[in-house]
Amino acid sequence: MLDLVIKNALVVDGTGERKPFPADVGVQGGKIALVGTIDQEAAKVTDAAGLALAPGFIDMHSHTDLEYFREKPSDAKIRQGITTEVLGQDGLGAAPVGGENLQIVKDLLAGLDGIIPDEKWTWKTFPEYLGALERRGLNNNAAVLLCHGPVRIAALGMEERAATPAELRNMKALVRESMEEGAFGLSTGLIYPPCPYGDTEELIGLNREVGAKGGIFVVHQRDEGYYLSRSFDEVSRISLESGAHLEVSHLQAYGRVNWPIMDEVMEKAERMVEKGGSISWDRYPYLAGCTVLTAVLPNWTFNEGTAALVRNLRKPEFRARVHADFTKGLDVWHNRQISVGWENIVVTAVQLGENKWMEGLSCRAIADRLGKDPIDMVMDLLAAEKLAVTMISFYGSDTVLEKVLGHPRGTVGSDGIFGGKPHPRLYGAYPCFFRRFVREKPFFTLEEAVRKVTSFPASILGIPDRGRIEEGCWADMVIFDPEKIADRSTYDIPEAYPEGIPYVFVNGTAVVEEGETVTCTPGKVLRHGK
Repeated sequence: MLDLVIKNALVVDGTGERKPFPADVGVQGGKIALVGTIDQEAAKVTDAAGLALAPGFIDMHSHTDLEYFREKPSDAKIRQGITTEVLGQDGLGAAPVGGENLQIVKDLLAGLDGIIPDEKWTWKTFPEYLGALERRGLNNNAAVLLCHGPVRIAALGMEERAATPAELRNMKALVRESMEEGAFGLSTGLIYPPCPYGDTEELIGLNREVGAKGGIFVVHQRDEGYYLSRSFDEVSRISLESGAHLEVSHLQAYGRVNWPIMDEVMEKAERMVEKGGSISWDRYPYLAGCTVLTAVLPNWTFNEGTAALVRNLRKPEFRARVHADFTKGLDVWHNRQISVGWENIVVTAVQLGENKWMEGLSCRAIADRLGKDPIDMVMDLLAAEKLAVTMISFYGSDTVLEKVLGHPRGTVGSDGIFGGKPHPRLYGAYPCFFRRFVREKPFFTLEEAVRKVTSFPASILGIPDRGRIEEGCWADMVIFDPEKIADRSTYDIPEAYPEGIPYVFVNGTAVVEEGETVTCTPGKVLRHGK
């Protein structure tokens, strides 16, 4: 007897090569056992008549690292059909940590991944973090990247300088050991201290360890605005010289003045491939981004550590130096006051009850209400909240978005950040992609779009037994209505589930059934090469 049979489905197999076809799909032991006409008995039968059956979607850019450890983890990802998430993004992850460095890592993560009670931090090393995830139990699968930030902190703290040869050897050893334990690669966020304190040579050295194990180099570039092209040159070189596949996080051109640069970047990507390189990128299908509010500060502000930054934000001489930097142009640093303006930077999550009224308001609006300069308001807020503030910034262009996601090397990443009044991508990235790029303005056929979010990211990660509806593959599957799948989350009402996705299965177990969440933990912690 089979564990599960899905009857009468229109199968979109994930390859992108085969047109959707009618079939039944049988599941046994968490894997797809049969595809075709099935007459065998099953413990459970689900009728998918009139609906499409596809592999589960793979989120190439996730910030669920700590969310899994909450008393009731969010179901925002599974409800939009995501069955595998790639954790450890932007160079800021949950491991390795230890000793005095633990609080620094917690502070740096607070705006991106949130805050969990101290007793939940039961790990120090990267493999211990993987073990903690397994013991916790997951509602979907997790593929975890090692992060440059904690690795650098372990070797030389928050110092803004080049690593010594001995420190670099220590970092390389951590990368090598973590890759052997199943890390899918190394991520860095070259706007998030301490990551930008590392130079190109450091990243080449670390990524040689990644490339030797067939892993990927995932990068938030050093500049996504005025110096986007130059930043792309750097990450291309790191990938070419290290042998690690390059996955560019949320490829974008930040601010109207920088939109034309994307054409040059696309040309450079093709030249990189001609040189023997390997590249892909992810992007969320929206024109606004979401990250920590500290990203508006100059990088040097972090070089004494997070606790010192909180203290320094209250000091007149420090604040004067920050103000001085905001008078400098985009050719000097990524000055968001110039590139998008304070009216387009919205506070989305704070921790203190007294500041909750700010969630959903722009920095300009908050500053006006308080009678402050926006720069002073931001420094006051970050000091009061101990840096744990999240923001949305409106920077994008439909034309650039279509170039990035419409390209064969592009895939989707939600980049969803939990807490407060989140970005709508947390609940709607994948339904939005299908609504916009398949139904409303057809860039892709249904089968091409499904491949873009299933077998293609699986191939980037090196997990060939996921991302396809095929006998022997793990039964991560989504049943959806191609004519109705759509996001309902908006910037005003972000925490709204999508429509048109009645069933989601993770390793053969239903986590969404008849449009409702099923509380269970069938997910697995995936390990690269294992």
